[in-house]
Amino acid sequence: MYGGVHGRRLGNVEPPKGCRRTLGGIPAPVRTRPASEHTSSPSGIPPGMNIRISLFLVTGLAVVAGFHYLAGASTVHAHEGLAAGQNALAAWSTNPIPSFGLILAAYLYLTGLSRWHRPTHPISRWQRVSFFAGLVVVFIALQSPIDPIAEHMFSFHQLQHILIRMVAPLLILGGAPLTPMLRGLPPWALQGVVRPIVSNSLARSAYYRLTNPVVATIIFLGVLYLWQVPVSMNLALRNDFVHEFMHLTMMFSGFLFYWLVIDPKPHRSRLHYGLRVLYLGLIVIPNTMLGVALVFARAPIYSAYVEAGQLFGMSIMTDQQLGGLLLWVPGDMMSILAAGVVMVLWYQKEEEQSALEAARREANVDKSGR
Repeated sequence: MYGGVHGRRLGNVEPPKGCRRTLGGIPAPVRTRPASEHTSSPSGIPPGMNIRISLFLVTGLAVVAGFHYLAGASTVHAHEGLAAGQNALAAWSTNPIPSFGLILAAYLYLTGLSRWHRPTHPISRWQRVSFFAGLVVVFIALQSPIDPIAEHMFSFHQLQHILIRMVAPLLILGGAPLTPMLRGLPPWALQGVVRPIVSNSLARSAYYRLTNPVVATIIFLGVLYLWQVPVSMNLALRNDFVHEFMHLTMMFSGFLFYWLVIDPKPHRSRLHYGLRVLYLGLIVIPNTMLGVALVFARAPIYSAYVEAGQLFGMSIMTDQQLGGLLLWVPGDMMSILAAGVVMVLWYQKEEEQSALEAARREANVDKSGR
């Protein structure tokens, strides 16, 4: 089977003779390695790595358990807001789902890296830092005092959305997580869950359509505008399930959009670097329009915030204007920053291609001189 949709076939197709089956750049376990390739560990993981990863997982779970059940009065339950007189800056969300999800992601990433002995596209130290920085950003957005304060203040809600919709996806995708996390899965999950999905024609078709630049942009901006509609925002603030769904759609739209900006190795983005810069520039205008509308609104837009009450002595109109300003300026700056990163990657790619062409010319000269 050949993974991906860009120039490679998928489906139940036998690979050429002498080639091995792959899934997203991952060797299938059906391949038998020569004895010389085996490490001292039967699983192919360097000695001691299984123990270190297990300790990491156990420690992480213990920390989460302690954080969620021993924090006492300084914590608040998911989306309940702050109690009267409670210190807002000391309130942490006790919703365990984000923490467990982040620990699982870190575990799969580290496990996959430990099993990846001869990577065709090695994960650099900076990429690893980027991945874990993205996980930290998600934790801060969903577990820190930002989350309960966002129940009372529109500005903090916009800050939270910027973190999970723009900052975290950029950082996590910058860590090239696809192959390591797939390699980190147990064989039963890889063969019984991932492989059937990748082999399914409907799943491949959906992937191809969702990663269309026009579709991804519409979803990215559509989700933003949908949750700024007063009816939607008020419902999310009053209903836990809707609030969680809002966060999921925010993160999904962010990952989908930036999937086309940062190469999701081992796949390549469908956009040339120049088009990626234009792609990022196109979202600035609708983002600015929404931010300006919120900044210059003459009355409170969201009744749920009127009912919840403000914090830090800030009026509801000032809070609403600050939220619009956060959506406007930092939101636009994130697009400009991402465009700058793309330009740097473009320059590096051109330099690599120039070096390869120079090496080919030298090789041809050497051959002709013999």
